[in-house]
Amino acid sequence: MNRDQILRRNDEITAETDAVIRRGKEIVSKLESGAIKPDDPQVKEVLQQLIERRRIGNEFNAELTRLVHEQSDEPTRTPR
Repeated sequence: MNRDQILRRNDEITAETDAVIRRGKEIVSKLESGAIKPDDPQVKEVLQQLIERRRIGNEFNAELTRLVHEQSDEPTRTPR
């Protein structure tokens, strides 16, 4: 991955994550107002989307870490 690809991918991940967070805020607002119940499928769906966003972010960070270590000739640390 070159610098432009990294920046473009970061922008994509950020935009997608922001959209899920906005949706999560809408769900919380609906829960607080009583418009939906905690067992509504929308709640589980947005939770799964947030979990997926975290996984994608972790993979991206691991790839960046690997690239940095390749360029610096340091051993790659296993990401958490």
